[in-house]
Amino acid sequence: MKRIKQFCLILLVGLAVTACKKDDDGGEDPAAGTGTLTASIDGAGLTADIAVQAQITMSAQGDVLAISGGTSQSENLQMIIQNFDGAGTYELNFLNIGTYSYLPDPSNPDPSTVVIYTTVNGTQSEGELRVSSFDGNTIVGTFNFTGYNANDMSDTVAVTAGEFNLEVTNN
Repeated sequence: MKRIKQFCLILLVGLAVTACKKDDDGGEDPAAGTGTLTASIDGAGLTADIAVQAQITMSAQGDVLAISGGTSQSENLQMIIQNFDGAGTYELNFLNIGTYSYLPDPSNPDPSTVVIYTTVNGTQSEGELRVSSFDGNTIVGTFNFTGYNANDMSDTVAVTAGEFNLEVTNN
């Protein structure tokens, strides 16, 4: 469990740092993916516009799906599904991870200040990710979960009305 938390933290810090970078020339962000990733975070809308992506990593232990995206306000969403097998419903918990993170002060991109809410709390299920369509190139679905603050499990966030429609990159 400790290794999963460390893996999530490293992944989220990398995404948070990427989301904090500004495009000074006014052109398109080359790190932005193709498609949409939206959700409601405790009732406030979030539309990912930086590093939006769906990636499948193939391994002998099973395919792993990672859906992620950030905002220019340094908020990030990410879901990681172990043993991904196409369209269907996947519980988000300590194995299939859902996370929401943010920098309290986006002008200070110090990774040690990132606040992380995650489904990694030892319970069976804290939400779900539903893949309604997957053709190998595009993935479409919905998600919702309760995230627990990694530093204070009594502090939670409700991630609801999540939707994604993304091109898939295979590794």
